[in-house]
Amino acid sequence: MALLSTNPKKLARSAGVGETYVRDLLTGRSRNPTIDKLQKIAGALGCTVDDLERSFAEGAPESDLPSVVQSAPEGYAAVAFLSSRAGMGGGQMVDSSIYGEPKYFEESFIKHDLRASPADLIVVQVEGQSMEPMLQNGDTVIVDRRKNNVIEPGIFVLFDGDGVVCKWVERVHGAEEPTIRIKSENPRFSDYEVLAESCQIVGRVVWFARRL
Repeated sequence: MALLSTNPKKLARSAGVGETYVRDLLTGRSRNPTIDKLQKIAGALGCTVDDLERSFAEGAPESDLPSVVQSAPEGYAAVAFLSSRAGMGGGQMVDSSIYGEPKYFEESFIKHDLRASPADLIVVQVEGQSMEPMLQNGDTVIVDRRKNNVIEPGIFVLFDGDGVVCKWVERVHGAEEPTIRIKSENPRFSDYEVLAESCQIVGRVVWFARRL
């Protein structure tokens, strides 16, 4: 019995995994799915890995999971959306448990302009004034999760040990322990440094949109 009433081809394309793998997963033929692929599929569906695993239980109803990929218009793909706004505190690491309903973008934009697959990206909404005037409260950014190395300074979304933030990030050279410096665009906000081991770099900001 199928576990999810959705289009396997669209789901595979949105999650960045093989269509055969998705078909086996949805029909119960995949008995030992890998966690990395489950996380990609959960992100594309806007649910958690726990939601997926619960749906694998024998007799679980198909309605346990959202079928958002099924409703994607032709030529569009779902990109995971981080429901915790960048700039908010809360002390929560970034994983699929805080994903909201995915956002849809043209496949050609993702492939040609961003040179990525939907699974490489995550959408985040910026909150606060710390990155003004470059980024403003309410702006939407796309983060490339492949670009999580801060050797080259840039604007990143990261968990800084306290909350999810969108900031300028650079490596601190000469520090006794690996350390990163987190900076705001707005001079009213102070720079601060944190140990790299206490952070989680989500990825580099590669695109943003603003409501007029």
